[in-house]
Amino acid sequence: MKLKAILFDYDDTLVQTRKIRYRTLKNLAKEKFRFDLLDVQIDEAWGLPGDEFLRRIYGEHAEDLESLWGEYHSFCERDPNLTFPGAEDFLQKYNSHFLFGILSSSSGRRVLKEIEGFSFSKNSFFSIQTAEDTNVHKPDPNVFLPIIEEARKRKLDSSEILYVGDTLGDAIASTGAGLRFLGMAHEEHSAKLFQKENLEFVSSFLELEHWIESSSF
Repeated sequence: MKLKAILFDYDDTLVQTRKIRYRTLKNLAKEKFRFDLLDVQIDEAWGLPGDEFLRRIYGEHAEDLESLWGEYHSFCERDPNLTFPGAEDFLQKYNSHFLFGILSSSSGRRVLKEIEGFSFSKNSFFSIQTAEDTNVHKPDPNVFLPIIEEARKRKLDSSEILYVGDTLGDAIASTGAGLRFLGMAHEEHSAKLFQKENLEFVSSFLELEHWIESSSF
């Protein structure tokens, strides 16, 4: 069937969250809670839904989670997130060809706030689904149920939707929900994972553009 919509994972697919937020998380730990946060500690929690992620990272300092979120958002303002090269151009070029959406396990408050700083807006997407919108998370395919329901309101079938993500969990969840999947390997370790699992992938938004133009739907 013809491809009619593209859904994107947010962190490390559209935006450079890992690169930017490791610094943010470490600064918050050092300045607010007086401890040194290590890369390995962040690595172990990376990809968890927002609340669970902060609890894992900050332990006893996360007892007042609402207050911690406030501190985290404040520190994030000092380190604006960045889109990957070509992401904003891609969305602008193809916004009349496809419906766009976002499905992320990140906090909706954080995602929507960051989008305000980019050249595209939340109105560029027919749906932005974040951690607060579902009780299940990737790699569970049921995580896609809310956004698939939004797609059906627009007469879209699951087989007409492509999900672009950077992890195997993205692949498992999206294909399990009946969507097509394409890996986005901005980093070499992601490319190796996709190669090992024989999953199709691109390494940049320029390559995604070439993939779109060369594919027959």
